Amino acid sequence: MLATLKLKTSAVLNMGQNGQITIPVDYRKEHSMKGGDHLVSIRMGDALVLVPHDSIFEALSSRFEASMKAAGLTVDDMKQRTLSAREQMFEAHYGSIAAEPTKPSAE
Repeated sequence: MLATLKLKTSAVLNMGQNGQITIPVDYRKEHSMKGGDHLVSIRMGDALVLVPHDSIFEALSSRFEASMKAAGLTVDDMKQRTLSAREQMFEAHYGSIAAEPTKPSAE
């Protein structure tokens, strides 16, 4: 997915007195956006990234969060389980080299 990510400046936006901005028409058309649609804002350092709100993703995230809570799991539990599963998969795929410590390269 990252390989298809297109990074470009679409337009310089003007902000109105009340903080309102207009999303460029080419972007709105590309993402089938219309007046009243929602955006999600994500802070990344000094940048503010705006992305269209995806209600399907939101619904799946809510269901996943509810399932985690019902199972008594925390985000840290899920991180640890993910790391353990990744280690097991790596070892299953690469076998003995997975257990070998990495050696610094001689330069």
